[in-house]
Amino acid sequence: MSRTGLAVALSMCLFVSGTALAEDARYSMTETADGFLRLDTQSGEVSHCREKAGGFSCELAADERAAYEAEIAGLADRLERLEAKTPAERAGVPTDEELDQAFGFFETMTKRFARAARVFGDEMQKMDEELQQNPLRDDEKSENGT
Repeated sequence: MSRTGLAVALSMCLFVSGTALAEDARYSMTETADGFLRLDTQSGEVSHCREKAGGFSCELAADERAAYEAEIAGLADRLERLEAKTPAERAGVPTDEELDQAFGFFETMTKRFARAARVFGDEMQKMDEELQQNPLRDDEKSENGT
């Protein structure tokens, strides 16, 4: 095979492999007036790339950047609200009103429990007195076989 034929064959191999690489490439580039657009074929992300300071710098396209900036603004507002709170509020320490309400509930519950315990104690006292006066009644004697 002559050198020309070898050069043509080698060129064809490089062309075919270059075409195959381009088909499998992750990024697709499109030239613009001031740089190029880069499309990530896997994620669909579009970036605008420009030459800056001797190199290229790529930034997300405007529609995605707006969403990120809105998210950043929301987080900044949330941070301001959190920083405006006192350390006690941030830690979740209850206010005086919440403590008064909790202690009021506890006081009511304690009074009700004391009343129930007193009624129960009175009933138990009555049962003890009845048993002391009449240790076994007639129906209990027949059950025991006596």
